[in-house]
Amino acid sequence: MNKSCATGTIAISYLYPQRPARRSFTAFQSITYVALAVALAGFSPSVRAQETEAATSNELPDDFWTEAESPVYPRGAVMSADSLFVVDSDAPGVWKVEWPATEASKPVLQVTGSRYLRKTMNRPFCATPHPDSGVLVGDAATREIYHVTPDEDGPASQNAKPLNNGFLGIPMALAVSPDGKTIYVGDAERRAVFSLPIDGGQPELVVRVNARGLVFDEDGALWAVTPDAEAVVKIDVENKSSEAAVTERPYGFPGGIAWHDGTGFVSDVYGKCIWTFTADGKTEKWFEGDLLKGPVGMSATADAVIVSDPKSKQVFRIDRESKEATPLFED
Repeated sequence: MNKSCATGTIAISYLYPQRPARRSFTAFQSITYVALAVALAGFSPSVRAQETEAATSNELPDDFWTEAESPVYPRGAVMSADSLFVVDSDAPGVWKVEWPATEASKPVLQVTGSRYLRKTMNRPFCATPHPDSGVLVGDAATREIYHVTPDEDGPASQNAKPLNNGFLGIPMALAVSPDGKTIYVGDAERRAVFSLPIDGGQPELVVRVNARGLVFDEDGALWAVTPDAEAVVKIDVENKSSEAAVTERPYGFPGGIAWHDGTGFVSDVYGKCIWTFTADGKTEKWFEGDLLKGPVGMSATADAVIVSDPKSKQVFRIDRESKEATPLFED
């Protein structure tokens, strides 16, 4: 905006040379410099770190943390060995469902975000289990990834440790390497995949792939789903290279990706369905029905596909053999 204003001022000076262009430009330039300084101060990593530190202290307003009693916008669904974690962007936080689950139950709020703009986990877009304990949460509001663990003495009875010092833009997807040492992040702002140590640190560029979902297969390859023409991409994290697997936009708008035992799954937000794909790029529609209104994040097991649908405020378990769909959140 500032650059446009300055350019617009110069253009006016050329059109009307009789005006005191230098004086007018100087005035605009001064305003521009001040605005730019404020903007840079507001978005610098050091300021973000200070805000994060303040947001995780005990000196907070009484209404700082959300107090949601039920999911509002469940957009992710990732499993650990004994739990299903569902990230919620509008009632900011992460819900937990004991696994295996074959019927609806009341989810438990495992991670609590702030209701304040640009504060801790105010707008989480992705989450995945930490290999040791707790949950990793990608937050667009603070451009941060948090390792959240229970802490009775901490704010909202949790400890939210920031891991990348606000370096990332909009973390839309998370995956942990099979050895549990590295976090991989799909950054929607930079349209790229980055990596950082599991304990935190400076993210490093892996590939220029606009990942909106990430999942590792049994062989250690990282699969990404994107909104671009190359809808599904296979990433070699060791060599920092990638190759397209599914091309030519077969999906309306892909939202999530899952993998199990040689088969991949993609949720189609606009198509209101779920597709399968194979490593050689073959893809076909696998499930559709009136219950899906806008499926996004998903996971897969040997016997089921689990998909979150924020428009339905629900998470569904779909049996891989019978295609029977079961809601997992109680009404």
